[in-house]
Amino acid sequence: MDKMDKKVLIIDDCDMTRRLLSYIVRANGYKIMSATNGFEALEIMASNQIDLVITDLNMPQMDGLELTKNLRAGEAYQEIPIIMVTTEGGDDNIKTGMAAGVSAYLVKPFSAQKLLYEMSKLI
Repeated sequence: MDKMDKKVLIIDDCDMTRRLLSYIVRANGYKIMSATNGFEALEIMASNQIDLVITDLNMPQMDGLELTKNLRAGEAYQEIPIIMVTTEGGDDNIKTGMAAGVSAYLVKPFSAQKLLYEMSKLI
């Protein structure tokens, strides 16, 4: 299966960030879906095959950490790659994210090349 068949779910409450991430990912051959928080993401994932998740940490209703824990707790999504993209770059934040089950942790601002490199390692 090549990347044209891969679906990436982008979750961020900031419309501009969501659009930027969507542009980068789509321009590199992936299909994308998007959500504004963890609850929306879970609804989308319940009815779509998602190959990789890119999520912000700080979001209303259900943040990226809660979403990651929720996905790792369920059998269906224990292995799905999750990239956390956030402004929270402290060591404690990174350790907490990785302990929750994040596959990669990127601190904003980051380069498109860095995101695509992490994606290529994971899917």
